[in-house]
Amino acid sequence: MRNIKLLNKTLLMMALGAFLLASCDKPIDSTISSDTSSDTSTNTSTSTSTATDTSTNTSTSTSSDTSGGSDHYEMPSQYASYYSSLSSSPTSTQLRDVVSTHTKYSYKSLANIMTQTDRDWNLSPNASDSNPYMRIIYASYNFSTSSAANRSDYTTIWDKEHIWAKSHGGFDDGDTPGSDLHHLRASDKPNNNNHRNSRNFGNVTGGSVGKDYRGGNSGKYSGNTSDGIYEPLLQDKGDVARACFYMALVYPSNCTLVNSYPGGGNTLGHLDTLLQWHELDPVDEFEMRRNNLIYDNYQHNRNPFIDHPEWAHSIF
Repeated sequence: MRNIKLLNKTLLMMALGAFLLASCDKPIDSTISSDTSSDTSTNTSTSTSTATDTSTNTSTSTSSDTSGGSDHYEMPSQYASYYSSLSSSPTSTQLRDVVSTHTKYSYKSLANIMTQTDRDWNLSPNASDSNPYMRIIYASYNFSTSSAANRSDYTTIWDKEHIWAKSHGGFDDGDTPGSDLHHLRASDKPNNNNHRNSRNFGNVTGGSVGKDYRGGNSGKYSGNTSDGIYEPLLQDKGDVARACFYMALVYPSNCTLVNSYPGGGNTLGHLDTLLQWHELDPVDEFEMRRNNLIYDNYQHNRNPFIDHPEWAHSIF
């Protein structure tokens, strides 16, 4: 009888132990379940992240297709149809056929047109403002109302700059290349007339520092006014490069880019440097807006190297 009681007691203890062991196991299982849930959540998050990455990649791909890379300001989608007849890598002839036809304006009329195309839209957002602040190329005094030039400062502080110098293109103001808005910019008058003059574009080692109308350091130059070199501020380098690419594409009989510093004729340098500047100073919102305004309201053609920066490398 005693042995039976002892056996029952032993069995009871074993059952209690099993119960306690099962109770102890539950939190462990719960933790595992929680970890699994966390992993599932992480995986879902990863999946979402993957989806986001796909979206980002799609956006990057689109940007790459339309802007040559994520650093360049992307062309608005409504202008994609302008290039609908072209492949993703057109030849220079195919591209020229699309962009070369445009409405010509007189050189004299361009100062008023620049009130729209070259205004600083951040400082003067009202399109009806007849005396807006201007975005002046070759100048360091932009971007502040205390120093920026107005439209009314034309011929005093700023004038019209042929980015492709006339003496390097064999054209005059009245010729079609000489009045093409895609290479004419509102520019700082002292830098334009004295420091850039007709110099080629390139990186200046040594040389002199140009002074803009406000006395600020703006660009560097060396050599004489024809076969010398002018290096604008970083903020202007990409703009200069893309304007030169446009001119060489649209007017091949007047404009050829070379890897030297010619003194005139129909050639301008320095091509490899301009290609570097093209990426160093990517397309920004101002430049894209200017391209859109010229297309929508004036010449009705576009600078393709602003819209498709990757084409600069395939064409040149």
